[in-house]
Amino acid sequence: MSNYVQPRITDEEALDMLQNMSTAELMYRADQIRRARHGSKTYYVHSHNLNPTNLCVVECNLCSFWRPEGAKDAYITTLDDARKNLERAQNWNLTDLHIVGGMIPELDMKYYEDLFSLAREMLPGVLLQGMTAVEIHWIAGNAGISVRECLERLKACGFGSISGGGAEIFHADVRKKIATTKILAQHWLEVHETAHELGIPTNATMLFGHIEKDEHLIDHLSRLRTLQDKTGGFQAVIPLPFQANGKALGIKHTVSGDRQVRVAALSRIYCDNFPHVRMLVNYMDRKLLGVLTHSGVDDIGGTSLEERIAKEGGAPQSQKFFTAKEMEDFLLNHDHTPILTNSVYDELIPEEGTMKHTGERADKPVEAAPEVSNRWKPILDRVEAGERINAEEAAIIYDEAPFQELGRVAAKRRQDAVPGDIATYVFDKNLNTTNVCVVDCKFCAFYTKQEKSDAYVKSPEQIVQQVKEAAEAGATQILIQGGLHPELKLDYYEKCLRGIRDNVDIWIHSLSPTEIEFMAAMEHISIKECLQRLKDAGLQSLPGGGAEILNDDIRKRISPKKTRSKAWLDLMEDAHSIGLKTTATMVYGFGETTEQRIEHFMKVRDLQDKTGGFTAFIPWSFSADHTDLDCPRPQNGVDYLRLIAMARIILDNVPHLQAGWVTEGPDVSQLALQFGADDYGGVLMTEEVVSATGVDYQVDEDLVLFLIREAGYIPAQRTTQYENIKVYDEAPAELTEAEMSVAYVE
Repeated sequence: MSNYVQPRITDEEALDMLQNMSTAELMYRADQIRRARHGSKTYYVHSHNLNPTNLCVVECNLCSFWRPEGAKDAYITTLDDARKNLERAQNWNLTDLHIVGGMIPELDMKYYEDLFSLAREMLPGVLLQGMTAVEIHWIAGNAGISVRECLERLKACGFGSISGGGAEIFHADVRKKIATTKILAQHWLEVHETAHELGIPTNATMLFGHIEKDEHLIDHLSRLRTLQDKTGGFQAVIPLPFQANGKALGIKHTVSGDRQVRVAALSRIYCDNFPHVRMLVNYMDRKLLGVLTHSGVDDIGGTSLEERIAKEGGAPQSQKFFTAKEMEDFLLNHDHTPILTNSVYDELIPEEGTMKHTGERADKPVEAAPEVSNRWKPILDRVEAGERINAEEAAIIYDEAPFQELGRVAAKRRQDAVPGDIATYVFDKNLNTTNVCVVDCKFCAFYTKQEKSDAYVKSPEQIVQQVKEAAEAGATQILIQGGLHPELKLDYYEKCLRGIRDNVDIWIHSLSPTEIEFMAAMEHISIKECLQRLKDAGLQSLPGGGAEILNDDIRKRISPKKTRSKAWLDLMEDAHSIGLKTTATMVYGFGETTEQRIEHFMKVRDLQDKTGGFTAFIPWSFSADHTDLDCPRPQNGVDYLRLIAMARIILDNVPHLQAGWVTEGPDVSQLALQFGADDYGGVLMTEEVVSATGVDYQVDEDLVLFLIREAGYIPAQRTTQYENIKVYDEAPAELTEAEMSVAYVE
């Protein structure tokens, strides 16, 4: 931890940072502040949601939760319903009960007093919170009382904290479009100021990623910081990424990972008087959430059991946590100290099936950590100056340099290797010839045995037909791979390749080194002869599959029947010698050491010095689900960004570095473009090998264009050999107000 102190920045400086500072540097600065305040502590709650109704008189344009009266799925929670709901939750060891919902006259002041009194009775010791400023203002007005009286009466019934929702964006130019019927920004701020005067702590949200501009974000944070200077009553600022999957606003894409990281980091740097920055897991991919905890975020929200509002907006439910233990394991995986707390940061300890308050703050100041070695810094300075480093130096910066600093330098080295503002992708299709394989790799969830009912083999005619269909749909590259089937000889593959070459206009980038080695052995011919026959039949370039980790100790453990590292390298050298360009890959996360990863990089770099035949390097993280291999520690998004940066730094002679959305997800792979990658990979029509592990991310071309643009690059569709087919140098037109009005109605 560093004793890093960030002087207060002005609105103008904040705007300049948001618009111009590199993502990696923003992340680093925010992380320094977060660690100076909290060390490795990262907070989370175990919460349950109770939404009294989804009927609402406010009918906000941006909300996908509310329903009109008479809708089939409209509901009102009676007090009897609430009692049954809370009975179920009594044994859940909750820290928080989050009560928030629509506003209707039937749910009046008395209803909420009774509801909070009931919750206090049934869930003693659980923090009762929620109730946005919009709800409180409306309930008070409906009852003909002041906001102060409303809050006093709720507090007397057990209400403990305002959650912070309903802020959206304060600026009038935005608010009048997205929250026309909601209270004004000033009213929202006044409710929170009154709460602070009454000793009720609150949080503050900011909904971003819709129609706001950067200036509107700074204006919003500025108003929050000003009120916090006055009252000190805010606990956390919570940037909320807008979910585009709902009906609201006609926004096509949910906020990208790069934007989420930049806004969260800026919030930490700018909101210097807020103790915490919180991002909510139920709004995002877990790999992205992990990166955010190294970008200024010290609180990841909570389990949010039975949460409905984000869900209705399209938030990814597959990423939710359901137990406190899950969240603890997640944080430990990111080298954090997990702190189970509640939303006002009371220190809690489990006791006899409930949570006991110790009377202390869970977020009390941390002691300064001892100084750590900075021996990585002169090495990284040399890398930034363009020098090549050796294996020992690479291991030092891999293990000791902040990954954000690695990313900052890698982004500069990317500009040296691939100058300009273009980031590329390819439109391709993966085809698997067979899922039968005799190698029995422990890390593979795709293969099966020949006698199994799910075993298949595609005929050459089927392969050609599927390639035709792919080309007609726009694919420019076909990648054919499969298991090592004992009955599929070289002539089978030659027939497939000739059929494609003679009938389809598409680049044939196919067959892993492992498959080629297997074919050559069955035919009793040399690898080079086998490669030449495949090339003569139509093979144009070779993917780098089967490399895994180019260290034989690791290879013997994970795939004892597979080729050794020298054989893989020799085969690639043979391919390069007959004019076949190839890619190089790496699958990491098998429990290998830093030195073993560096060994892999160095072997690729040495061969590239000799042949120049590698066009790109493509790393993936290993997913252990549905495989026979235990994973010592699941690889997270931070691990991936660190490895991507190191790939760019070490492989100074391999021009292209590909992001891997198939395993890392669209958001973290987009961030890879800020950490040295220059290519977003393929818009895949099918993929069966990685998805067999349960990892099943999806992208289409439109999303890829959006993510590349949001990362600050110009998207370009490329060929397999990295020649640009189409450069999308014009950004899509923004929605007009008339089009936005139509979106509201729809």
